[in-house]
Amino acid sequence: MLTHVHRALSRQYNKVRRVVVKRRHVNPVLASVPEDARILEIGGGYNPRYLKSRYRNAFHLDHCNTAELRAKYAAMPEVAHHVHRIQEVDFVFAGAPIETVIPADLRFDVIYGSHVLEHQVDLIGHLQSLEKLLAPGGRVIEIIPDYRRCFDVLRYPSVTSDALVVHMKQPPIHQGKQVFDSMSRSISANPGRPVTAADLIKARFSHSLRSAYEAVMALEAPGAAYQDMHAWTFRPESFRLLMIELLLLGLTRLRPTVVSPSYDNQFCAVLESVDMDPGAMDAPAIAALERERLELCKSLRV
Repeated sequence: MLTHVHRALSRQYNKVRRVVVKRRHVNPVLASVPEDARILEIGGGYNPRYLKSRYRNAFHLDHCNTAELRAKYAAMPEVAHHVHRIQEVDFVFAGAPIETVIPADLRFDVIYGSHVLEHQVDLIGHLQSLEKLLAPGGRVIEIIPDYRRCFDVLRYPSVTSDALVVHMKQPPIHQGKQVFDSMSRSISANPGRPVTAADLIKARFSHSLRSAYEAVMALEAPGAAYQDMHAWTFRPESFRLLMIELLLLGLTRLRPTVVSPSYDNQFCAVLESVDMDPGAMDAPAIAALERERLELCKSLRV
């Protein structure tokens, strides 16, 4: 009886939390985008936010062209009814840095991505591309899954060293640690809220340990094909920490100005470009970032 009461209270708490977080932290960010803003939406697929019918300067970048995107999702019964929402794809991403497929004179007030950041091969390289594509005063808005609220719950948050190693090697596809962690720890539970002990009772690994190991070996071979996966795992605090450390290292100018609490299975982050070269920040600015970095590291110990 107490277990049922606890579950009911937990569901009610998560429902209230979702409403509060969206109202206070997320909706104001999304609503602040003017309809005449120049927008680049990345990976909108069958569920884009910035429709061309309303946002007249919205551009869409995806992994294939419009016809291929519609055919792909029309073949998936669970999402086929959303195919009519697919926007005309302006730019097709095929592995090269995204700024190379966008005209040099086209820069954006807002770059938006929902559940796309965690799929990037070179996370640092992707952030650097976004930075190059921003107009002065522009911002990046990302909706990012919280690994504790999806099938990644048995994984650990990605850390700066993970991103540094990949960026230095610059592989064309996911390899090594990201592949093994994604496959070996992915489970069947995906409730769209904090994963509970009850969820874990019925959960099973989605892949065998051996298949994860073999996938790493196969993807390290020359000419291996790209396999999509969650290469990066975050919670709000770990994402803010990674961005601050990359800023301090001079590997990005993008600073997190908003990182919302989690709601549903995700959180919202806003990144804005600092006015100066990160290597030229004055001592008080660096000290403030280092203090925040220390506090974030402490919060992630639990």
